[in-house]
Amino acid sequence: MATLKLTIFKAKVLKDGRHKIRVAVCHKQETCYIITRFIIDNLSQFKNGQVVKRPDAAMINTKLRNLLNKYQERLDKIDNPGIYSCTQLKDFILRESMDTQGESFKSVCDAYIEELFKNSKTNYANMMRESEAHFLKFLRGDVRLVDITPELIEQYAAYLEKRIGAGRHWG
Repeated sequence: MATLKLTIFKAKVLKDGRHKIRVAVCHKQETCYIITRFIIDNLSQFKNGQVVKRPDAAMINTKLRNLLNKYQERLDKIDNPGIYSCTQLKDFILRESMDTQGESFKSVCDAYIEELFKNSKTNYANMMRESEAHFLKFLRGDVRLVDITPELIEQYAAYLEKRIGAGRHWG
């Protein structure tokens, strides 16, 4: 399960000695960082995910909490986050289009299969239905089209190779 937390990346000190506050996206034993616009003067001004020892600490903490809540909402909208890498989840969180639903793989496939049946392309429609079922089984659910990435396709290809290589049959 992916988690978000506020952090300072100590190795990335600015030239003037200050530090940018980052959102750490932790998933599958990996961590990616989203840089925020907030900067602290030294490490003593950041403790347990909170800005401290500054006159504007309360305001900064409120803004950071709102940002973290926004990112968490976007993360919560991702179906089957387990199939994605940490980097992919970070990209989804940053993508503004996460606020819109978008068409799902299953809905587009079902509409296309229906059209094939209407045009008397039964064999092709059945093949597409089977392909759809295998991809949805791999995903363990549905996915929005905008969330299908090259990395996800590579994972699916590896999944298919493993199934075929293991002597399993479709069905």
